[in-house]
Amino acid sequence: MITFLSGGTGTPKLIQGFRKIIDDSDIAVIANSADDIWMYGLYISPDIDTLIYLFSGFLDEDKHWGIKEDSFHTIEFLRKFEKNTWFNLGDKDLGLHLFRTKKMGEGYNQCEIIREISKKLGIRATILPSTNSHIETRIITTNDEDIHFQEFWVKHRGEIAIKKVYFKGIESAKIPAEIIQTLEKSKLVIVGPSNPITSIKPILELREIRRWMEKNREKCWVISPIIGSKPISGPTSKLMTIENLETSSIEIARIYEKLCKTIVIDVSDKNLQETIKEETNMNVIVEDILFKDVKIAENLARTVLDKGLNDAMNSKS
Repeated sequence: MITFLSGGTGTPKLIQGFRKIIDDSDIAVIANSADDIWMYGLYISPDIDTLIYLFSGFLDEDKHWGIKEDSFHTIEFLRKFEKNTWFNLGDKDLGLHLFRTKKMGEGYNQCEIIREISKKLGIRATILPSTNSHIETRIITTNDEDIHFQEFWVKHRGEIAIKKVYFKGIESAKIPAEIIQTLEKSKLVIVGPSNPITSIKPILELREIRRWMEKNREKCWVISPIIGSKPISGPTSKLMTIENLETSSIEIARIYEKLCKTIVIDVSDKNLQETIKEETNMNVIVEDILFKDVKIAENLARTVLDKGLNDAMNSKS
């Protein structure tokens, strides 16, 4: 089994490449739960839903969120009565949120709900929420407003000034037992090219996951979400700056050096290879990490599997 830590759209694009060469039943994904939000009386899990739609064949691969060819009649009609409708939900997408919210009202936890959704949609991969607890990535603006990350990124398009990021509810959050069981069965654990602050950090703030990776560093990899001094997508640079981190693959290596033995950086950052090795004692693989098409992601997947599985076998011998 290969397990991914995933949030946003970067890691799902990488997973598409792996799906070309390994069966879905051999893939597990631990998904960021801190983007979860209550909207319109419904519980929405954006990062988890992207994975559900990816593995079920419903994903809109142009946007990398939502359902392909979905309509938006419900939300458009809702705007006649409600002004605060900045979060778009498609008509088919609403069906999933209605089902999830109903099951929550019946007392089911997120793992159980995702398992049932996966069964109904014929998903053979294992999708796990990082926690069954409700946690939220919160943004403190320079005007001292405390807003949900979705409001910062979707409503304000990431264009407002901010001064702090924190994770509400993280201290008391518990991971599902299934996560450690899955990690123990995994031949490789891959931190995908997702935002290290708001997509991956909420997962690693859960102590049990971080401790497991520290103890099993040899079989953990990270794919950089940075090329040169720019993120592949999203507000990564702005959020890293708030954390006093530079936007570079060297910084990504520093973030993950205690958790991952190997980092993959872009071919254009090859000049950083020796510096990263010297500063972090990580293995550095140089590949194309800008997934302009699935073939590029597939090529990277082959490299990771070939080298990663060989390294894992050698570390045991």
